Amino acid sequence: MDKVSLEDAIRQEAEQAIHDISLKESEEIRKLDDLYKTEMEKFRNEIQSRTDARIRQESLKAENRTLLEIKKLRLRNLETFINKTVEETMKDIGSHSDYKRFLLSSITEAASCITEAFEVRLKSEDMVFEKEIMERLTASGKVSNAAITGGSEIRWGGCIVVDRSGGRIFDSSIERIYFRKSPQIHWEIMKMLGDYS
Repeated sequence: MDKVSLEDAIRQEAEQAIHDISLKESEEIRKLDDLYKTEMEKFRNEIQSRTDARIRQESLKAENRTLLEIKKLRLRNLETFINKTVEETMKDIGSHSDYKRFLLSSITEAASCITEAFEVRLKSEDMVFEKEIMERLTASGKVSNAAITGGSEIRWGGCIVVDRSGGRIFDSSIERIYFRKSPQIHWEIMKMLGDYS
C-alpha cells in the first residue's frame, strides 16, 4: 500500500469517525434536549397544578369567610331586629289588661314565702298600683312587714321583692323573665321569620 492511499484511508477513517462522533453527539444533544423539554414540561405542569390547587384553596377560604360573614351579618341584623321589637313591646306592657294582675300576683306570691320584713321594688310608673298592692298585702296579713319603693332599677315592669332578713330576692321583673325566656323567644321569632332571616 502506498503512502497516499494509506493517508487517504486514514483520512477517510478519521472523517468517518468524526462523522460518527458528530452523529452520536447530535443524537445525545437531541436526547438531552428531549429530556430537558420533558422535565421542563413536567415542572411547568407541576407548578401550574400547585398554583391551581392553591388558587382553589384560597378561593374556597374566601368563599367560606364570605359566607360566614354573611351569616354573622344576618344574625346581627336579626338580633338587632329582635331587640328593637322586644324593646318596643316592653314599653307598652304596663298598659296591657293582664299586667296589673300579674304584678299583684307576683308580689303576693313572693310575700307568702317571707315571714319577716320585705321590700317591694317597682318601676316608678307602677307606683300608681301602690294602694292596690297594700290592700292585697293587708288581706294576706303581710302589710306591716312591707315597704314599697319605685325607681329606675326596673325598666320594663314587674317587681323585685327583697327579703330583708333572709337576704333572698324574688325577681319577677319583666327584664328577668325575658332574660330567662329569651332563647325560646328568639327561637320562636326565628321560626316565624323563616327564610327572611
